[in-house]
Amino acid sequence: MKKRWIIIALIGAAALAVGVVILTGRNKTKAKIPEKITQTIQVQKSDPLSFNGISKSKKTQSITLNQALGENLYLEKQDGESVMQGELIATYYSFKDYNTLLDKQSRVRQKKAEIDNLKKDVQSNSAKITALTNEVNQLNKEITKMRDAAPNKVYAQFDGVLTMSTSSSDGMKPLAEISSNEASVAISVSEYDLSHLSQDQEVKLAPVDSGTKIKGTITSIATRPENTTSKISTYTAQIKPSEELKNGSHVQVTVSLKEIKVPNSAVKEEDKKFYVYKANGSKYTKKEIQGAKQDSYFVVTGGLKNNESIVKNYKDAD
Repeated sequence: MKKRWIIIALIGAAALAVGVVILTGRNKTKAKIPEKITQTIQVQKSDPLSFNGISKSKKTQSITLNQALGENLYLEKQDGESVMQGELIATYYSFKDYNTLLDKQSRVRQKKAEIDNLKKDVQSNSAKITALTNEVNQLNKEITKMRDAAPNKVYAQFDGVLTMSTSSSDGMKPLAEISSNEASVAISVSEYDLSHLSQDQEVKLAPVDSGTKIKGTITSIATRPENTTSKISTYTAQIKPSEELKNGSHVQVTVSLKEIKVPNSAVKEEDKKFYVYKANGSKYTKKEIQGAKQDSYFVVTGGLKNNESIVKNYKDAD
């Protein structure tokens, strides 16, 4: 009988111990609180804008026949020839004077060809060479006198290069064009990017044919769109390169942006002011910023520096 009571007592004690262990385990599970994780992000400047541009002469001067000034226009310069500001480019003549001019020029070329042939034996032909040379000089004087007497002339408005074009009998197409030595790079900017550009702003230029990079300065931005569709308008901006560029060169233009974009969740708005929480280890400091909300992000224009860390969701640090 005594033995039986001992066995019962041992069973009860074991059951009590198991109950205590189970209870203790339950209490420990309930006491476990998950750790709060505060995510941070490192702010970065927005990627630069990139545009495709073409280098063109900043100024052009068209040489066009204006029959109110004369019946014929004679070009005094050759194709591809450099010209200086104020230099005579073309002269107006009547039909009669123009034909006389062409005749005298033809005679000059003919006599010069004879002189070149006679120079093969200068000693035997010295007298003929002298006579022909005097005739050439006289014809040139007459040509100069005709040009000086012509009432209407065209002068170069700036330094540049003259390019000949196909003549037009109706005077609508230019006979030639002067392109200034000073180049300008033109780019087309959408209305969405227009706010990032300003006059005198410095940009980077990379001519595709050289692989080098040079500086440029925005000299003007059109106030009226060049092209407009139902979805977007584009404007032309002119850029002055720091070095000479070949006319017609394709150029990649890069515009650096100072703005910083952060998620809207990182920005707290209070009394019409905006704040973020700057992260410094496990500590967070409330900092006022300037900018505006745009869609799913906030564009920071002041109050934050590049590479600073902030709390991704301000509620985690609030």
